[in-house]
Amino acid sequence: MKVFIAIFLFFNISLYAFGSTNIQLLYSNSFDGDAFIYDTKNGKKTTVTFEHFRTYSLGDFFMFADIMDGKKFNNKDSGIYVEFAPRISFSKLFDKDFSTSIVKDIFIATQANYGDDYRAYLYGVGIDFNLPLFNVLSINLYNKTENITTSDTYQVTAVYTTKEFFNMHIHGFIDATGNDFTTHTQVLYDLDTLFKIEEKLYVGIEYIYYDYDAKGISSKTRVTQAMLKYSF
Repeated sequence: MKVFIAIFLFFNISLYAFGSTNIQLLYSNSFDGDAFIYDTKNGKKTTVTFEHFRTYSLGDFFMFADIMDGKKFNNKDSGIYVEFAPRISFSKLFDKDFSTSIVKDIFIATQANYGDDYRAYLYGVGIDFNLPLFNVLSINLYNKTENITTSDTYQVTAVYTTKEFFNMHIHGFIDATGNDFTTHTQVLYDLDTLFKIEEKLYVGIEYIYYDYDAKGISSKTRVTQAMLKYSF
């Protein structure tokens, strides 16, 4: 599986047609739940997120990296979490148009996730949709293997970005597995339109909803973060 991911990354580094990158700064003093992956001892956490998306000759590639500062339950003051999500387009792979009135394309979807003591590898099928209120709407269905649980599970991932309304848009994702449920929802205001600047600058909030329940262990967190996003 690692070799498979490496091959995808090679294609994405060398062959691309469109790219978009952003950096986000997020902060909250309300990480006071009991979720090990999110919460901190004093509730305070600052996160810098780097996101990148690009297309290439056979599909697309998305990745993000979270650099987090806050006293974790294991007494670490900081942490890094990274996800890589390369996909191969059916239309490009088979040289055939798979689109319909609401479906843009179908993909072979893969993902690799890395945290301090966490590893997960996913593979499955993805669909991009073409719907009126969305700039982006993608749903991916994966088989998931990780080092925390001994058995594989499923993961359904939905990613969305709404069209702008009153200089605002909503962006986020939903992850649902056999063990947990996660949503990150960002409500962002377009500052470059307000201040007539060339840079793509947004301000807003991100709401995190997380529930974990497996093998008799349960945890949850609900938190709202202030955020600033610069896109280039």
